[in-house]
Amino acid sequence: MKRRTTLIIGLIVIFLTATVFASTVRIKGDTVLGSLQKEVFTFIGNVFINKDGDIYVETPLATATKGATDWESFVTEGETFVRFQTGEATALSLDYNLENSTGTLFGNVEAVIYSKEEDGKDIFIYETEILNFDQKTEYYEGFAEETVEATPELIFINYKGELNVDTLYFEYFGDTGLLNLKGNVFVDDFKNSRKIWASDLIYDTTDDSFEGKNVEIELVF
Repeated sequence: MKRRTTLIIGLIVIFLTATVFASTVRIKGDTVLGSLQKEVFTFIGNVFINKDGDIYVETPLATATKGATDWESFVTEGETFVRFQTGEATALSLDYNLENSTGTLFGNVEAVIYSKEEDGKDIFIYETEILNFDQKTEYYEGFAEETVEATPELIFINYKGELNVDTLYFEYFGDTGLLNLKGNVFVDDFKNSRKIWASDLIYDTTDDSFEGKNVEIELVF
C-alpha cells in the first residue's frame, strides 16, 4: 500500500511539473505555405507570433520551423515589432530560437530594456544594426552598421537618464549592470558631471566605476 501511494504521488509530481513547464506557441497570418514533411512554414500578411510569458511578435512575414512537438524557431522579414520578457524592440528582421529564448535583431534596431528597479528608468538603445539578446541571462550585444565612410554611424544608448553613450560595439550584462564598450567610445556621465572618451571602456553602472584604454576624462565643476 505504501509503495502504491508513493507511485501515485510520484505520478502527480510528474504531471504537475509537465503542466507548470508546458508552454504554447501560437502563430497566425493571412496566408500560410508549408508542409509537415519539411516542417517549415511561411506565414504571410499580418503575422502574429505569441509564446506565453516569453515573446510576442508582429511582422508582415515569418518563416517558422517546427520541431517534434512544437515550434522551434522563426525568422521574420519586414518591419518587425517584438516584445519580450525584459524589453521590446523594432527592427527589419528577427531570428529567434523559441527553445533557448535567444534572438538576433537586424536592421535599424531600436530597443528598450525594461528597468528592474522601482524607479522605472528604462534603457534606450538606438541606431544598432545588429542586436543579440538572451532572455535567460539578460545579455545584450550590439553592433553598429558597417559603412564605406571613415566615420560609421555610432550606436546611441541612453542609460536610465543617467548617462548617454556613443559606441561602435557594446555588451550589456543585465544581471551585473556592466557595460562593455568598444570603438570611438564617448560617455556623457551627467549624473557625475564628467565626460569620458576611450577606445575601450568597461563601465560598472552599479557604482559608476570604470576602466579602459586610451581614456580621456573631462570633469565639470
